[in-house]
Amino acid sequence: MRLHRYTCDRAAQDPSADVFHHKSWYATLYGRNEKREASIQFETILRKPQPEFSARLHVGGTWSETPFDGHLTILGSGIYWGIGAGGKLAERLTREERHKYEGRDLQVAIHDGSLWLKVWTHDGHWERGEFAEWRDRSFKLNPLDVLFGERRYWHEDVESAETVLRMPEADYPATVKLQRRTFGRPKAKKRVESWVADVDVPKGVPSRLDLSGWKGDRTYGYGVTLQERRKDWALDAQAAAEAWVLKQRAASGFRSPDPVDEVEVSRE
Repeated sequence: MRLHRYTCDRAAQDPSADVFHHKSWYATLYGRNEKREASIQFETILRKPQPEFSARLHVGGTWSETPFDGHLTILGSGIYWGIGAGGKLAERLTREERHKYEGRDLQVAIHDGSLWLKVWTHDGHWERGEFAEWRDRSFKLNPLDVLFGERRYWHEDVESAETVLRMPEADYPATVKLQRRTFGRPKAKKRVESWVADVDVPKGVPSRLDLSGWKGDRTYGYGVTLQERRKDWALDAQAAAEAWVLKQRAASGFRSPDPVDEVEVSRE
């Protein structure tokens, strides 16, 4: 028998001002002929408080690297764990004749203010009427969500204008729509309003480095945030839209755009 252990200091590998501690511990037990008999994974993280709470308990089967796993986080800090043993027990809990080689999910989780259940369900081979609806659904835990509905966004078109996005290599015609964005609960009176511009570029504007070779380097539509609504809001929208493209280019390593059509180049 041989026990192999090692520790990974994730906070040191990827430092962040918000994270004070982040480590992972791994232990694997090997038997004859170096056959893995069991393993355990354990991860802890301590960070600046965030409005977050989540928990999860999951049972898989012998096909899973960790047949039993879960986590608990409170205010963003918490523990994560996985046990690479007990596969036969997990399989007894999840196996079903119609899916005997893949099993069914057995999972309970809490996040985003809801309780999420997967009680002996099977995503890959779902059949109508195979299991009751409650066995694969979520239940609201936040009383505000129950009484006033979940928080969401609404967008209302207010004005529109024609403009061009002035890039170093060419000008790209675009239409910008001024939208009033509202955030809140459907049945609550208190809501937060802000302004955004919806940008439509019919022929697309080169904005990214295409590593796939087939997606192309152009974006045809996106949205940008405006600080306020001014009389000349179209100029603010144009500046914000151009800044968005340049930021995307810098982030992806973009250098040379694909050849542009003559109708797009409006400069002398």
